[in-house]
Amino acid sequence: MSVILKDIDVKKRENNDYSKSSVEMYELSTYRDIAKKCISLFSGPSMSSVMIKNEDAISHVAEHVMWGHIRWKEDGGRTLKSYLNQCAIWAIKVWKTKIYHSEKKKSISLNHPMSTNGDCDLQQYEIISDAKCLEPFEILFNNKKEEAKKVINNKCLTKIQNNCMKQRYIDGKKLQEIADSMGITRQAVNQHIKKSINKLRKYHGVC
Repeated sequence: MSVILKDIDVKKRENNDYSKSSVEMYELSTYRDIAKKCISLFSGPSMSSVMIKNEDAISHVAEHVMWGHIRWKEDGGRTLKSYLNQCAIWAIKVWKTKIYHSEKKKSISLNHPMSTNGDCDLQQYEIISDAKCLEPFEILFNNKKEEAKKVINNKCLTKIQNNCMKQRYIDGKKLQEIADSMGITRQAVNQHIKKSINKLRKYHGVC
C-alpha cells in the first residue's frame, strides 16, 4: 500500500481557523428555517415533500448552512444569502446521492408487492425461485412411477398435455411414437411436453 504525503499549507490553515471567526451566528431555529426554505425551493418537486418530512434531512442541510455561515467572509465577493443558498444546494445534492445509494442496497420483504402488469400484483416470494426445490423433470426422471403419476395428474395440465406426459414419462415412449399414437406431429408433442413442464414448475414454486 502506497502512502501519499502532502505538505500542509500553513497560511491556508491559519486563514481557516474557525475558532478566530468573528461572525455573529444565528439561533439554531433560524438555520432550520433556512434549511426548510432551501429544501422547498431547490430540491425539486419530487424530493421536497420527502425531505421536509425527514428530520435527518433538515438537520443535514441546516448543519451545512451553519458551517457556510462560519466560512463566509464579507470580502469574499458574495452576499451572505447567496453563499448560504449555495451551501444548502450542495447539501441537498449530497443528501439525494445518499438516498439513491441507500435505496440500491435496500432489503425488500418477500411479501413486498411486485407489480408486473396492471391486472395482477405478485408478491416477491412468488417470483423468486427456490434453489432447494426439486425440478418437476427431476421428479419425473429419478423418482418412482407412482410419484411421477402424482406430478403429472395435476389440474394445471390440459388433457392432451397430460396424455403426452404420461406416454413420455410413465410409458417411456419416444416423441415420434407419441405423435403417431395421437395423430399429431412430433414437434407438437415436444411443445406440449415443454409447456407442461413450465406449468408444473410454476405450480410447484420453482419458477
